[in-house]
Amino acid sequence: MRSAGIQLRVAVAAAVAIVVAVAALGVFASNALAQSTGGAFSKLSPGQQKIARALFEAQLQGPGPKTSRPLSLDEIAMKRQAHQGWGEVFKDMKAAGLVTDKNLGQVVKSWEHRHPETARADRPKPEKLDKPDKPEKPEKMEKPEKLTRH
Repeated sequence: MRSAGIQLRVAVAAAVAIVVAVAALGVFASNALAQSTGGAFSKLSPGQQKIARALFEAQLQGPGPKTSRPLSLDEIAMKRQAHQGWGEVFKDMKAAGLVTDKNLGQVVKSWEHRHPETARADRPKPEKLDKPDKPEKPEKMEKPEKLTRH
């Protein structure tokens, strides 16, 4: 009897491990599929891609039941390219129950916290410009001689 209980526990633990592995693989696959090479996402600037990634990951991170399917990176980018501001894209996603953060800034900050190695990489580093040489001062003109009256 005791052996059957142990076997049952081992079987349950194995089933749980399989479910966790499949769920993790599903998140990885959806992340890979969401990053198409020729879609709307690839046309965004690096800074806008960061915001789109933050919104994309926020859908997968948020607790609670989802009322609709998560948007892909391209779908998020298309909303932005349809002349919607990022704030409006966030509000639409929040209304659909896809994100639970308070505001877009919170979404981006959370993403930067999870990805510190890439959070600052999209910001262009200003190039140091050489200081131009100082222009030479013109030579002082000689004072004209005083004219004497005769």
